[in-house]
Amino acid sequence: MLAPRLIKAINASRSLHLARIMSMRGPLTFDGWYPRDHKPSAPPTNEEERRAAAVKYGLRPEDYQSMDKDDVIKFAGDYPDLGVITYDHKDPYEAWTDRQNRRNWGELVPIDMMRYRGDRLTFTGLEAEDYTTWNSIVMCLRVLVPMALLAWYFTNEHPNALRWKNPAMPKQYSYDFYRAYPFDDPRKYPIVNYSFDLE
Repeated sequence: MLAPRLIKAINASRSLHLARIMSMRGPLTFDGWYPRDHKPSAPPTNEEERRAAAVKYGLRPEDYQSMDKDDVIKFAGDYPDLGVITYDHKDPYEAWTDRQNRRNWGELVPIDMMRYRGDRLTFTGLEAEDYTTWNSIVMCLRVLVPMALLAWYFTNEHPNALRWKNPAMPKQYSYDFYRAYPFDDPRKYPIVNYSFDLE
């Protein structure tokens, strides 16, 4: 009676084993897909290597252009320089495999794709017409002028200006405690510029 339950428990624990998890690694399980085939190689030095790199990345040889070797940020061996392709450059009505990022399965991505995703910096270049010098100044003034007016309004010295709390005079004492501090008797220093006479 215990043997079948024990066997089921052992099989259940085997399904959680690391080897079982590693055997389900997504695209690595597809036949013919190996990461070593997709790692960038050294940049091409002649026309034959350039054609081989274009075929490797699924591009026509005339469309292939390698990264500039002096670009220390983007340079990645023979990975092609696809230019700047942002989210807004792509057709919103196309049936994308990945609609969130407007990408198709197996599509090459620019080396700085993460910078130009739809939830980050994205542009088409047509917006440049809206950002003339005068429009930029107006855009800044739309923020700065209301801030300046509010700052002036709330810091105005006029007695009837809006305050965060009602103004109050300092508490009045009959003796000058500050002059008597710390050891003298304050009654020696009466304050005489106002009267306590309630009549």
